[in-house]
Amino acid sequence: MRTISLPILSLCLLAFAGAGRPRAQGAPDLLGQFLHDRMGFSAAEIADVKTGRAIAKQMKTPDPIDVNIFGAVRLAASADAFIQQVRHIDEYERRIGINAVGRFRTPAQLTDLDGLALDRDELDEVRACRPADCDAQFSPQTMARFRTEINWKAPNAGPVASQIFREELFALLNIYRAGGHTALPAYDDRPKPSSLSAEFRQLLVPGDMPSEIPDLWRYLIEYPKYALPGAEDVFYWNKGDFGMKPTIRLNHITIYPVPHPRFPGPLRFVVATSQISSNHYFSATLELRSIVDDPEHPGSGCYLLYTTRSRVSGLTGFMGTLLRSLVRSRARTGMEKYLVVTKKAVETQR
Repeated sequence: MRTISLPILSLCLLAFAGAGRPRAQGAPDLLGQFLHDRMGFSAAEIADVKTGRAIAKQMKTPDPIDVNIFGAVRLAASADAFIQQVRHIDEYERRIGINAVGRFRTPAQLTDLDGLALDRDELDEVRACRPADCDAQFSPQTMARFRTEINWKAPNAGPVASQIFREELFALLNIYRAGGHTALPAYDDRPKPSSLSAEFRQLLVPGDMPSEIPDLWRYLIEYPKYALPGAEDVFYWNKGDFGMKPTIRLNHITIYPVPHPRFPGPLRFVVATSQISSNHYFSATLELRSIVDDPEHPGSGCYLLYTTRSRVSGLTGFMGTLLRSLVRSRARTGMEKYLVVTKKAVETQR
């Protein structure tokens, strides 16, 4: 049994939708109702959020491999200032302490991954990797390349393995952009291959946003077949300490501006981050940030409401049961730390 730990998925998030029709109402009411009714915040906790304190809570889940966390914090910056930082995700994540990160250009190029290399432990993993028996999450095709295209006794084995890894990650990006989650190959690290599309759909739970936006929901499920006018897409990779091992993830960010006649009110943006690939721990992750205007400080304040849902391997069986509460507790603590560093990064760059 592989053991895992999880300070938190630097982050990321899923979710979406809410109960009821969106209404044009003041931010305190929207914020207070959502935090209290949906997320179980007390009146004191809501008051703390409005003063700038970061608060995170574990969300209930019936599936033992789900790790679901919600957090909220007030930012002394405008919603537009926050979104501008998300557009430059590589610069932003470096400021909050991610080990390595790169944003894909338009059109994406293989050289966009030049800053990514496998360390010694990762090289040992890929060298030993076999179908149904691997300490990292790869497709059968990727495993075959590591076995057949590398002379592991040669002095250049490490750089060659890193180049193959970059090529395979770039191929996954292109597969996803052409066919979405359903086109991605399954992970083959365990006896039962893991379908990324099936795992991702497990994360689609209503009620994680203050307002219901069916078009965005459908876009996340049916990408790239369904068009979402007004949305911006950003693709990037990062390597962060999300557990006992550094984890390399490939991500799709969707920035959706909300205020228009169909959705009046203080909800300004939704930022959804869909995981395309991860070499450790997460078979699927969807992060969702709702950016709500602060009417008491128009143009200079907003609230960040952040839900992250992940499917995490290794949380079943005897050892998984022992680890589960620890993993979720660390995930909650990690969310609070992430909100604190995000607040600092956004407010110092506005």
